[in-house]
Parts: sequence; C-alpha cells; structure tokens
Amino acid sequence: MDVMTILALVILMLSMPAGLIAVVLGLPGTWLILVASVFYGWLTDFAIITSQLLLGLLALAVVAELLDLTAGLWGARRYGGTKKAMVGTVIGGILGAVALSPMLFGFGTIVGAFFGAFVGAFSMTYLEQRKMDKAMRVGWGALLGRVCAMVFKGAAVVTMIGLDVWAIFFVDRA
Repeated sequence: MDVMTILALVILMLSMPAGLIAVVLGLPGTWLILVASVFYGWLTDFAIITSQLLLGLLALAVVAELLDLTAGLWGARRYGGTKKAMVGTVIGGILGAVALSPMLFGFGTIVGAFFGAFVGAFSMTYLEQRKMDKAMRVGWGALLGRVCAMVFKGAAVVTMIGLDVWAIFFVDRA
C-alpha cells in the first residue's frame, strides 16, 4: 500500500465513528461516511470499495436523510395533525435544534429538534382547534416520528460502516 492509500484508509476509519456521532447529534453523518468512502474508492481505483458498493451507500444515505426530513411530518399527520401542524413540526424542529445547539455538550441539537417538533405541532394544533388532548396527541406523533427517524438513520449509518468494513477487510480479492 502506498502512503495515499493508507491515508485514505485512516480518513475512512476516522469518518466511521465521526459519522455515527454526527447522527446522534442530529447532523448528516451519512454524507460524511459516503464522501470518505468515495475518496478511498477513488484512491484505490474502486478495486476495494466498488462503484456498486458506493451506489448502495448513496441509496442508504438518501433514504436515511429523506426519512429524517419527513418522519416528524408523518408522525404529526398520523396522529391527526393538519397541514398547519406539519408546518409547526418543521419550524419547531428547526428552531428547537438551533436554540438548544450550544447546550448539553452537543446533544442540545437533537433534544431541541425533538422538543421543537413536539412544541411546534402541539402549538399549531392547539391554536387551530383549542383541544388540549388533540394537540398533545399530534405533538406526541411529531416527537415519535423524529425518534423513529433517528433510530433508522443510526441503523443506516451502522449498515454503511458494516458494508465498508466488510469490503475492506473481509472480501477475498484473490
């Protein structure tokens, strides 16, 4: 192995836990792992990390990020939310993530996104319908959707890591 290949492998191996931590913090860790995988593949002429594997990683990243964007909306809608509640979910999630980002040693972003999605969906539903129980149910749905998205995104990152490790260390190239 030449120096650049070793460097690319080190970068890829460091991006794996960084990507997982990024997902826990509510950041797009899937893209970090994908970019590092492309870099490693490029430096090895796609002999180890192949174009087919990269397409699979890309598909996982896209699905995980889309689910991350839409799960709160789905949860709010599933639990009886209106379009206004869905708008509240998005705005609340963004504002909550931004507002709490500096707190809780980085975990404020994810807590803020969860709490903000709940508050946004709850507030819009309550303002629209003036029913506390309905607003609580819609807020809970938005929160549940965000939690499910994070779990799925974490599973996608672990799968991406597993596929990279498998391709690098366990595929026989003889």
